[in-house]
Amino acid sequence: MLIVVNYHYVRPAFDAPYPGIHGITPGQLEAQLRLLGTVGEFVCGEQVRDAVRGAGGLPRRAILVTFDDGLREQFEHALPVLQQLGIRAVFFVNTAPIAHGTVSSVHKINLLRARTSPERVRDLLEQSVRACGAHVPFDVPDEAATRLYPYDTPGDAGLKYVLNLELEPEVRDAAIAECFRSVFGDVERAISTGLYMDVAQLRTLTEWACVGTHGHEHVSLGRMSRAAVRQKICDSLGLLTEWLGYRPNSLSYPYGSYEACTAEAGWGASDAGIEVAFTVERAGNMDLANPLYLARFDCNDLPGGRHARIAVAELFQRVAPSQWHRSVGGVCEQSITRDTSHQ
Repeated sequence: MLIVVNYHYVRPAFDAPYPGIHGITPGQLEAQLRLLGTVGEFVCGEQVRDAVRGAGGLPRRAILVTFDDGLREQFEHALPVLQQLGIRAVFFVNTAPIAHGTVSSVHKINLLRARTSPERVRDLLEQSVRACGAHVPFDVPDEAATRLYPYDTPGDAGLKYVLNLELEPEVRDAAIAECFRSVFGDVERAISTGLYMDVAQLRTLTEWACVGTHGHEHVSLGRMSRAAVRQKICDSLGLLTEWLGYRPNSLSYPYGSYEACTAEAGWGASDAGIEVAFTVERAGNMDLANPLYLARFDCNDLPGGRHARIAVAELFQRVAPSQWHRSVGGVCEQSITRDTSHQ
């Protein structure tokens, strides 16, 4: 079995006025990885890719560590922990913020929620959405929202769900950008520089870890056509190839929900040359037969995390097996067969 654990924010302290950013400290990261290492064997991205290709196997109890978003704090605070423990992780990067000095809408939301009260954030967003001439669909069912954002309050989860998955991307980005400017001013480039890795750090990172794409922008691929997904991923891979000197072949679906990693998204990713891709289905991978929909746990779900429900000694016995896209006839086979007619 392959169990994949994912991280985002890693910093020494989380002392913002409001709990808009959820993460772990370097000490907590080290403690959790040491704990997981008592029951499994850490593998790297190349080993998983080679196993998918049939060019090698994985240990019976394999663990892969991943990081999303290409955050600078991952380089500064997580990488030293990984090097100390001898663990080679995969870092999935959004290329637009690095190339253009922007801040992804998802991170603007997090920063707003960390700086501003929940009531004020909601008021600002509702006003901005209405100013764009759009309906404000803030009546999303709690179940759908909390399933994707289980560590937020129902109100905050609903807000994030609507912004990330319900609003049209153009409306959402315009509304969030206006709110962001009203709170932070015109300092997006400066915030971007402090938030994301730069090209020099990415190049240094590759001496120890794998780099994959998290898309060009942090947008849901599940709302796009197969051709559009292919283009977005190719845009990102083109930049990564220019910066790193090689073309990555792994993807972390932005948001990673079932709705964000559709069959169309998987086919488009395959067309772009992606061989391995990860969702946020909280499950274990019993095999690698469906490599474009590998399940992955948030670090809080696993032993050593804030909301762990499984004892570390029982981890590989009790995790549920991955199911996404396995019950749809032909999806698995089609998603792992590259269609070169679109290249």
